[in-house]
Amino acid sequence: MNLFIVEDSILIQNRLVQFIEELPDMHIMGVSGDVNEAYRTILDISPDAMILDLQLGEGNGLSLLKDIKKYKPNIKVMILTNHATDANRLHALRAGADNFLDKSTDFQQIPSILHEWQSASPATNLN
Repeated sequence: MNLFIVEDSILIQNRLVQFIEELPDMHIMGVSGDVNEAYRTILDISPDAMILDLQLGEGNGLSLLKDIKKYKPNIKVMILTNHATDANRLHALRAGADNFLDKSTDFQQIPSILHEWQSASPATNLN
């Protein structure tokens, strides 16, 4: 499965990359902390899934989610945030997020969710 990570914290970016690189058949196509760069890149490279933070230094992850879903409705989206309020969860799920995780308590759920997505989708060429 081809993934793109949208996260502005270098620490979390590195943790996600290390974490995901250990999973079989997962390929990180890119990482960005900038909403505009992430938008252009995701539309250009068409990953199967993305991990998205809601609160970004230079933009809003929820707006990015809505914009991406307009053009890539089949992309799987996992929200990973420190702002895991009921209101944010509701807004994200209504905007098209497939999962909503709290960075501080749900990080270990990422592999099982990615595996579930991978099992449900057709084989992806990782070359």
